[in-house]
This record gives sequence, C-alpha cells and structure tokens, in this order.
Amino acid sequence: MIKKPTFLKVHRWIGLGVGLFLLVQGLTGTALVFRDEIERVIHPGLVVVERGAHLPVQSLVDAFRAAHPGAELTRAEFPDHMDQAVQLRWTMKGVRGVTAIDPFDAHIVGDGPANSWPMEWIFNVHENLHAGPIGQTLIGVEGFALLFMALTGLFYWWPGARRLRQGFRLKLDGSTDMRWRTLHRAVGAGVALLLIVSATTGVMMVWKDGLRSALATVTKTEPRPAPKVAKRVGVALLPLDRLIAEARASYGDTPLRQLRFSSGGRVVAVYLTGARTIRPDGTSQIFYNGYDGSELGHYVAGTLPASNEFIDWIYTVHTGLWLGLLTRVILVLTGLTLVGMAASGLWLWYARTARRRART
Repeated sequence: MIKKPTFLKVHRWIGLGVGLFLLVQGLTGTALVFRDEIERVIHPGLVVVERGAHLPVQSLVDAFRAAHPGAELTRAEFPDHMDQAVQLRWTMKGVRGVTAIDPFDAHIVGDGPANSWPMEWIFNVHENLHAGPIGQTLIGVEGFALLFMALTGLFYWWPGARRLRQGFRLKLDGSTDMRWRTLHRAVGAGVALLLIVSATTGVMMVWKDGLRSALATVTKTEPRPAPKVAKRVGVALLPLDRLIAEARASYGDTPLRQLRFSSGGRVVAVYLTGARTIRPDGTSQIFYNGYDGSELGHYVAGTLPASNEFIDWIYTVHTGLWLGLLTRVILVLTGLTLVGMAASGLWLWYARTARRRART
C-alpha cells in the first residue's frame, strides 16, 4: 500500500515541474470564459450601430477580398449580437489574420495579424503556447500533470469519512507557513473534482483524433466530412448566400454561426445553430461544392452516434457552456483557484527550501 508521504512527494515534484505552466493556463483560461464579452469592451469598434438588415454575406466577403486580394479566407464567424461585427479569419504568406467587418455597410472596423488581437493572443497561449503542434502536446502533458496533482493531493489530504470536517479546518493562529499550507490543502480538496474534470477534458481535446480513433474500434463513430473539390478554370463560384439558403431549407431556418472554407475556397461548410440538439454550441454543418452547390456531406449535432456526441460535448464541458452563466462563473472561480494553488504551492516549496538552508 502506498503511504501518504509518497503521494505528497509525487504531488510536490510534479507541481515544481509544471507550476508556472499551470499559472499561465489558469490565467488565460479564466480570461477566455468571457471572451466575447471582453472583446466588446477592449475593441469598441466591434460594436456597430444597428440600421436595418444585414447585408448579404457575399457582400462582406467581397469587401474583404478587395482589402486583402492575396489572402486565403478560412473562416467567417457570425456573432449572436446584431450590433457586433462579423469576423473573418484568413492566412497570407504563413501569417494568420483577423478582419472585422460591419455587417450593415461592409466597412472594415478592425484588421490585422491574429496575434495583434489580445484575446486571440491569449487563446493561442492557452491552446498551444504559440508553439504549434509541439506546444499543443506540451499542453496535453500539462493536463496529465494537473490530473495527477489533483489525485495525489486528494489522496494525501483525505482525513477519513469521520474526520471530513477537520480536513477543511484552517489554522489561522499558527505561523504564516502553516496558514498557507492549511489553506492550500483545504481549497485544493474543495476544487479537486473541478480540476480533475478540467484536466481530463483538456487532455481529451488535445488528443481528440486519437480518442475518436480509439472509440471507433469499439463502437460506431461517424467521421467528420473532409471533402475536396478540384479547381475548374474559368468557372465562377456560386454566391455564398445561395448556399446558406440551401442549408436552411434542408436543415432548419436557424441562425448562421460560421462559414468555413477549404480546398482553396471551393468547399464551403455552412454552420447553422443546431436544431436537433440541446448542446449549447451544437451546430448543423453542411458541406457544399462551391461551383455547383451540390452537397458533399453533413455533420448534424443531435443525429450522430453516441461516441461522436460524447467527443463533441468535451469542448462544451471544458469551456463551461453546458449550463450557461452558472457553469461559466464556476469555471472562472476554478481558474482563479488554479492560479492561487499554483502560486501558493511554489511559495510553500520556496519557504520550505529557505528554512532548510537556514538550518544548514
């Protein structure tokens, strides 16, 4: 049987290895919970004056192409608020960028490389440390480390069912070190389950493709469509609004969430708010041939096998969307707690080391 001091040693050394990373992840994750609301504050230009109906989507894309003739458009994101700009994401010569356009007059209200947008920069830190696939792998390893820290800390803390209340008792009349140590233990035990959920869902998001492949070996799993269309010289692409109208006629007249472009813009994926699911971020995704409007595939939330629905719920749980404002607030408190746990853990190690040196 593993003794409690062993759990403490494992907890401590893992914490020393990833403490600073956890501090960064806690801060960036907390900021991203209310990303849309924060962006409306720090980018006042994103809030536009409502005046009638939105222009056709094709008009917004045409205005973007006129401003960035050499850029490859990858995505268009349509906000929930009528008074907010549409954001178009693009790449050009290896640089990713974001352009915000007023949907009422196609006027550009924000433009620049992705990392010039503060919340986009924070998102890239949280997702991959601005290091691409290598950084994303490091984030996954960090998630495993947080999971082990939560488990080992919980096992070390466990006082027994009869002494459970004593496990949350703070020794406020002792030394500064004792006060911080008991606070670290009590708060850590109180949020351990939330940290376990956050770490587990984060790890599964990093290795989502591997998880999907593993589930496919034991249960039915539907792959997400990835169609390609060859270039046709001299043939024009259809207006985007025609494809959007076709998607709504076939899959429900719900709000447009996104357009995604692949295969050089020749494949257009229309993302509509899901009409067949209770998942807050669930969408009906319909893939079209941009030349002739033929449907190339679909991925509709609420009609998928259970394994797909499980995988797609991971993001909703990790970001706190699944119960709306309540879970988002809980996620913010969890993130701030993770920051405090990481900082206090590093301080406790430093104080302990300093005392040893002083005795020596």
